Amino acid sequence: MTYKYSSSEAALLANGRAADILTPWQIEIDTDEQTITIRKRNKYLIGVDEDTLAFRFIRRVVVDEHLIGADITIQAVGGKLTARCLDKSACKQIKQVLMNYNKYSKTQHNIFS
Repeated sequence: MTYKYSSSEAALLANGRAADILTPWQIEIDTDEQTITIRKRNKYLIGVDEDTLAFRFIRRVVVDEHLIGADITIQAVGGKLTARCLDKSACKQIKQVLMNYNKYSKTQHNIFS
C-alpha cells in the first residue's frame, strides 16, 4: 500500500517558507516495496531532488510540531530524511504507519521512536 503526503500551503506560509509554496516537500511511503521516498523540486523548477530509504535502515522517527504544521525527520543508519511543513495529522499518520508496519510485519524491522 502506498501513502502520499505533501507540505501544507498554510504551514509553509506560517513558518516563513513562502518561497517553498511552488516546491513543496512530498513524502511517499510504500509498504509493499518497504521504502520511504522524499521528493522536492529544486529552486530552479527544472529537476526533482529525491531521497529514498529502506525500512530496515530506520532507527528513529522525530516529529517537530509548530503552531501550524509540523516537520518530520526519519533518521537512519547512514543519514536522515526530513520533510518540512506537513500537516500535524499527516506526520502522526506517517509515524503510526511505520510503527504499525514494524509491529505487524513478518520481518521484524527495528523502527524506534
